[in-house]
Amino acid sequence: MDKWLNRAFLTGLLALLLAVPIGTALWGAEKTTAYYENRTLAERPALTGTSLWDGTFGSAFESWLSDHFPGRATLLKGDTAVQMRLRPVVNGAVLGGEVLLPFRDYDTWSAEEQSARAAERGEKFAALNGYIEENGGTFLFVGFPEQRTYFDSEYPAYLNSCAEETASASRLFREALEDRGVPFLDMGEVYDAQGHPASYYASVDHHYTWYGAWAAYQEIMETLHASGFDLPVLTEDDLDIQTLPNPCIGSRNRKLYNLWPNDDHIVLGIQKDPVAFDRRDNGQPSGTPLFVTPSSAAEPVAYGVYMGGDYGETVLETHRPELPKLLIFGDSFTNALETLLYASFDETRSLDLRHYQGGSLKDYIADYRPDVVLCVLNDSFYYTTAGNGAVWED
Repeated sequence: MDKWLNRAFLTGLLALLLAVPIGTALWGAEKTTAYYENRTLAERPALTGTSLWDGTFGSAFESWLSDHFPGRATLLKGDTAVQMRLRPVVNGAVLGGEVLLPFRDYDTWSAEEQSARAAERGEKFAALNGYIEENGGTFLFVGFPEQRTYFDSEYPAYLNSCAEETASASRLFREALEDRGVPFLDMGEVYDAQGHPASYYASVDHHYTWYGAWAAYQEIMETLHASGFDLPVLTEDDLDIQTLPNPCIGSRNRKLYNLWPNDDHIVLGIQKDPVAFDRRDNGQPSGTPLFVTPSSAAEPVAYGVYMGGDYGETVLETHRPELPKLLIFGDSFTNALETLLYASFDETRSLDLRHYQGGSLKDYIADYRPDVVLCVLNDSFYYTTAGNGAVWED
């Protein structure tokens, strides 16, 4: 009797062990991305004699099996729900305030290190500014607080908000640019002068909302007008302000499987009499509209509604040669702005240097000679030297 029980136990254990990889191969292997984790899943490794011998197959197979385990997303969502009841920080998101914010570490820079880094960035942007002027253009750096900066007072007292470090770093960066004659528009100061409205930034995403983008558009247009540009400017009377009913999954709440309750919604400023345009994305004709909205009101949406998300290069041509040409480069804060700015220019080119593969920013300016160049960066990227921070090659 004991022998049969042992055999039954071993048979059941073997079936269980085989069920996991078989189930993964049949039901989970077709997935290539993890939506809530915002990453690409591991690919199934090829079995070769070399990979089996050197152990790389076993390691890769373990990663693939872990990523494609049947019910993996459900299990992780359940674990996140439990953790949110027990801990103040879950999956890197701070749960203690009225908005979702990222956990911030306690690394600090000395004043000397900050000043040196700011000076280095100032020299790069000064070189860019001079080059744009040599090519007949006008440059403006438009700096934004990121959501974690805008809502730094929402951090619980027992966690680090890095408010003082961020303020110091931003001040030194701005001074470094202005001391070298680089025009700087500080949208943090503009927002503060307008009462620091909570509606300007999302509660579950690291971006500003459409209202924050609209305020920035107005300030940019006023700044360009003061610099001598006579441009058509959109007003609120030109727009139909619409709020999408869809649930909004922001970059912060995505890490929590959208379990953090909130009332965020995506707002669109749709022109009543739209300025027509032809669009190209990454060099190819594109039918993508300014706002990419779902067909169902139940489908979740995110900041990628604006312009359809990030592209290496987007060109909007309105065929009004009497107007100047615009080049805007920077992080995804450009996306919501593009839906407004293009209406004031003949041609609007937008670059995200994190994805653009066509060459340097310097060469791009020489090729297209824009009349206006805007750099749009949030303060978390001020000191980044790669991607949109790679503004000058010596």
